[in-house]
Amino acid sequence: MDIRIYGDEVLNKRAEEVKNIDEELKQLINAMFIKTPEANGIGLAAPQVGVSKRFFVVVVPESGDDSEVRTKAFRQVFINPVIKNPEGACKMEEGCLSVPGIWEIVERPEKIEIEYTDIDGTMHSEIFDGLLARVIQHEYDHLDGVLFVSRLPKLKQDLLKRKLKALKDKKRDY
Repeated sequence: MDIRIYGDEVLNKRAEEVKNIDEELKQLINAMFIKTPEANGIGLAAPQVGVSKRFFVVVVPESGDDSEVRTKAFRQVFINPVIKNPEGACKMEEGCLSVPGIWEIVERPEKIEIEYTDIDGTMHSEIFDGLLARVIQHEYDHLDGVLFVSRLPKLKQDLLKRKLKALKDKKRDY
């Protein structure tokens, strides 16, 4: 399973709704759960692996010890998600497996509500904040063909043009 890199057309288009949660989809989701931490990521959207469907996985390992802020482990697939009721604003550094080597500060809502279907076909509505809200919003953007670099101020985007062109050119070499 290869991760698509900046310049790949699948990353620029709106993904299609998932109509059926079949065995093939479940196998792909499980492969994405494995690939995400292998690639040193915490989220992976279907378009990033070349599948133009509306789902993504989030895999956050447990971290921290008694002297640090502890993060509980989190592992979930979000099928046909809809984000609602964004609240607040928070700036944080983001990177992306599809835009390797580029890390920038992005402002996003601090808290969101999301409706989604899980791998068993059960509908959920949950509220997330902090890191999970950020990861969910980042991966959700992929479903709409939006990369985090397009959320940067115009000046910052202009400064990154050479790096992004190099990624696009490197992608063509494969």
